[in-house]
Amino acid sequence: MNKEYTPSAGWNKAAVTGLIMGLATIALSQLQGLASSIGGIAGSLLSSAIWVARIIACIYLFKGILTRFAGGFTGITKVNLVGYGLKVALFSALIVSGFAVVEMLFIKPDTYAEAISQMREAYSSVMDSNSMAAMEKMFPKFPAIMFTTSMVYCFIWGWVLTTIFSGRIMPDDPFSDVFGNGDNANRLDKEQ
Repeated sequence: MNKEYTPSAGWNKAAVTGLIMGLATIALSQLQGLASSIGGIAGSLLSSAIWVARIIACIYLFKGILTRFAGGFTGITKVNLVGYGLKVALFSALIVSGFAVVEMLFIKPDTYAEAISQMREAYSSVMDSNSMAAMEKMFPKFPAIMFTTSMVYCFIWGWVLTTIFSGRIMPDDPFSDVFGNGDNANRLDKEQ
């Protein structure tokens, strides 16, 4: 039997689901990194295949999560479903972005230092001393920049998927106000 929807139940379920989505994304990203470390054409093709599989898996997993949520509670409206999807996207983006920063600073700091030194070498011949000094001031801010951009990217990705799938899972009823059933227009549990 389905439980009645409450906002706290939505937040709790979104936090757990966002954690699962974030961990799945991290696992596939690590697998993609291992594949690219093989090197050569085989490593590149395997890494690309994992990247495509990660995107497809994310899309189907997100659709399944929204469908399961909509069918798991009574009294769900489209607004509740969209809110739930955005909360899942937020929690998942926090997990993925946080892990990326932890990986860059603590797990693989040598890779980060190597990337900084390569940037210094690449731009030292084309930039004047003032521009190089400004770039040097920006290097310590890279973890915060990376966290923010990753967070925004992941959240927007979840927002787009939520918008697409919520409209398919709970389509709008254009005649809901005409026939006087506006309160129940977008409920999944209505009799059909």
